[in-house]
Amino acid sequence: MANSEQKNGSRSAGSAVLSASQDAAEIARATAERGAALLPDAVAGVQVAATETQRRLDEMPNQALVIGTSFTLGLAAGLYLSGANRLLVTLALAPAGAMALTMFGRQQAATK
Repeated sequence: MANSEQKNGSRSAGSAVLSASQDAAEIARATAERGAALLPDAVAGVQVAATETQRRLDEMPNQALVIGTSFTLGLAAGLYLSGANRLLVTLALAPAGAMALTMFGRQQAATK
């Protein structure tokens, strides 16, 4: 009788694991579908934000761009030296890159 209970117990445990993994797969599928449905709106929002940021950078004087670039480079260096996460350091460098590219773009346009 103990052998029969052991087989039934492992069968029910196996079906519970199978059922739980199927439920998890269904939840993951539904979440992926919701994420895919929201992706076009998210991309459009990022494009609008990037366009607006570039417009504002183009309106800034060169001196403000130099100050902003220096500040964000210093912030990123301080984060790096203090042992901050690499992602955080990279995020701190992003504005410096955008400002520096805007300044270099102006210099290229002025020399043409």
